[in-house]
Amino acid sequence: MKTAKIRSQTGLLIAALIFVAIGAGVVFGAQRLIADAQWVSHTNQVIGRLDELEARLRDTESAQRGYLITGNADYLADYRNAAAQMPAVHQALTRLLADNPSQAVRYSVLDSQIKLRTQQMQRTLQAYANGGLSAAQVVVDEEVMDVSNAIRNQKAQMVAVERGLLTQRAGSTESSADLLRAIALLGIPLGLGVIGGVYLLLVREVRRRAVAESASLDANTQLHAGMARLKRNGADLRALSRYGSMLQSCIEPGEALQLTSRMLSTLLPGTGGTIYRMRNSQDHAEAMARWGEHAAASADMVSPEQCWALRRGQPQIVENEGMRCAHIDGSDGTPVTACIPLSAQGVQLGFVYLSDETSAFLARMDIVEAAAEQLSMALSNLYLQERLRLQSIREPLTGLFNRRYLEEAMGRELSRCTRRGLPLSLMMLDLDRFKAFNDVHGHAGGDALLAAFGQLLQDQTRGEDIACRYGGEEFTLILPETDLNTAMQRAHAISVGVEALHVQYLGRELPKVTVSIGVAGFPGDGNTTDALLRAADEALYRAKRNGRNRIEQSDAAIRA
Repeated sequence: MKTAKIRSQTGLLIAALIFVAIGAGVVFGAQRLIADAQWVSHTNQVIGRLDELEARLRDTESAQRGYLITGNADYLADYRNAAAQMPAVHQALTRLLADNPSQAVRYSVLDSQIKLRTQQMQRTLQAYANGGLSAAQVVVDEEVMDVSNAIRNQKAQMVAVERGLLTQRAGSTESSADLLRAIALLGIPLGLGVIGGVYLLLVREVRRRAVAESASLDANTQLHAGMARLKRNGADLRALSRYGSMLQSCIEPGEALQLTSRMLSTLLPGTGGTIYRMRNSQDHAEAMARWGEHAAASADMVSPEQCWALRRGQPQIVENEGMRCAHIDGSDGTPVTACIPLSAQGVQLGFVYLSDETSAFLARMDIVEAAAEQLSMALSNLYLQERLRLQSIREPLTGLFNRRYLEEAMGRELSRCTRRGLPLSLMMLDLDRFKAFNDVHGHAGGDALLAAFGQLLQDQTRGEDIACRYGGEEFTLILPETDLNTAMQRAHAISVGVEALHVQYLGRELPKVTVSIGVAGFPGDGNTTDALLRAADEALYRAKRNGRNRIEQSDAAIRA
């Protein structure tokens, strides 16, 4: 009997040590996973700040060019405002890279290159102030292009290094997950075996049967609870790791929101949820993704004043009675609600709204907040990437696509129409006597006219049409799936619209202008970009030669 008691006590002690070891292993693995997630977030912040620094530099260069071309003081103000924002980004990057000496050295090189580029822009502005546009053009030389290329290459090198760190940290996350799996596969069966042995010994103690049965029930209950918690925590951490990895592969914000809604619906079954995305105007957040059924409905459009999470920048959780957000319908019962803000780099991006009849989902709020933080960083990076992409294909004065995008889009649309056996038309448009207009009303007045004409083209085109500024006062309009007769009708509508155009400048209306248009079509006038552009340009030249304010259609016989 005494031996059985000693064996029972020894077995219980061993079991306790095993579960302590399992708990310690789980805590250690969880801490490693959390640390890896923090490093991933840190790396994303570095990449985001590098993209933001490049965007600020591009804004500065764009504003400087606008001022040099137009002389408009608003561009100079934009230049100074963009330049003033760069030191804050520099300080944030310096702080973020303090733990990585090699990257800090690379950033030191990048910072010196950016400072050199800033000095170049300042010298150009000084030359412009002293001698006008011609003097500023003299200052711009090949060194400017070399410095810009060096900046892009250095920034790309730093981003590549950070992406390599992301790959390494993903491997570390996987090893942490393997550790948790090993603990679950080896520790739990061992603990179960010890508990089983203890249970058999306790059964043999007839006089201590009741105590033994009670201890066994308690031990089994704790074991199952520990197993359930271990499995749930391991599954949650693996799901969060997979989610963070997939977020890095999203190419647009809508995809990231749908991915998040699917992950949270799996993580919180039975709980209703909605992800709100802040509009660019920052005046309202709009519901973009939903799952489940809400215990308390929420409005589709929410102003920042209606949500405590947006106002405070912190999660707002309400159980039973409490300060419920104004966008939540509180007419039915006392549901449990939670609003988790989405923000990155001081910018509000939206929030996640959850509601349920019970508070069970609050046990997983830590992982929900971690997912919200990863979503915030992903959205911030996607917005920056979209902004840089638009800057590369849009012409800033008119808002139309630039010539480089025209060549890319023309080749793509020609290939598509060729495959499907559909027509395609191309217009070349030229504002009549624009040089004389510019001489009378100045470059600023000419820019106002060009901007108004660009807006007219956007208003009179379909979603699939592609309007571009070809150069100077010349514009092109690609009309996929449109034959020549329809294109001539569209050209006539544009010509009428130009004659009725009202352009205001410095408080007065500028004189009326007209437009000459040349129209060419595929396949009749050619099946390549160069051939169609040449045909439309020849038709435009004929319209100019025949008196302007005309629409001419390309004629293969005339061109021959």
